[in-house]
Amino acid sequence: MSILIASVSSGLIALILALLLIYSSKIFRVDTDERVTELTDMLPGANCGGCGFPGCAQFAKALVDDKAPVDGCTVGGAATTEIVANYLGKVAPAPKEKTRAYIFCHGHAGIVKSNKTYTGAQTCVSAVQAGGNRDCSYGCVGFYDCMRACPFDAIIESDTGVPIIVEEKCTSCNACVIACPQKLIEIHPVSQKFHVYCKSLDKGPVAKKACDRACIGCSLCVKGTAEGGMYMKDNLAVVNYNDYKLTEESIAKCPTKAITDERVNSVINV
Repeated sequence: MSILIASVSSGLIALILALLLIYSSKIFRVDTDERVTELTDMLPGANCGGCGFPGCAQFAKALVDDKAPVDGCTVGGAATTEIVANYLGKVAPAPKEKTRAYIFCHGHAGIVKSNKTYTGAQTCVSAVQAGGNRDCSYGCVGFYDCMRACPFDAIIESDTGVPIIVEEKCTSCNACVIACPQKLIEIHPVSQKFHVYCKSLDKGPVAKKACDRACIGCSLCVKGTAEGGMYMKDNLAVVNYNDYKLTEESIAKCPTKAITDERVNSVINV
């Protein structure tokens, strides 16, 4: 008799739990918009975050909710924008100007002074936390965190210690920008030819002692650029990218060649 009672009790408990699961599944069910799934399939699937969302699925959801621009996928470019716009019944905007990542450091071997000894983990984050491995505390430490973060193999190693951007592979996804602990990498239009390849905030004599190509804060480039095109901030010449006015004259008098049209480590096109 006791066995029968136990069996019936177990059966009732199992039945109640099953009913509770069925009820819960209906109450907490999240209906998936088919448009999100279809848009996700239209996207490259890189999940790089360049659109400003964690992944393609989240970007697709934002598109459906009209909270993201149809041309927000930097990886897919104009082709993906056209597909997404057509699907959503919108007009695709004019293609954006091509952009790419720039590494703003000329701290190559032989140019930057390296009197420090670093023996920790071979990552940029670890080296920076330990005080760096070169005299300039603002420059590239050369352990390639940016390269490992790039999902498109658009960054490669170099003999000089500063990574190389493979321009044709760069999608401006922003992964390298986020990965660099020194904040040396920025995304800019390829048409903006001249840049300040230095982020040192040290005063001129200190900066020059640490690196032959450092910005020494002399402001000659600022004086040689049309008004509003450049300015000085914390001993560093800064380009006004919102009102870009740099020309050959802007860089001609830079005594250290910190501001130049030379892309770090000669950008590779493949």
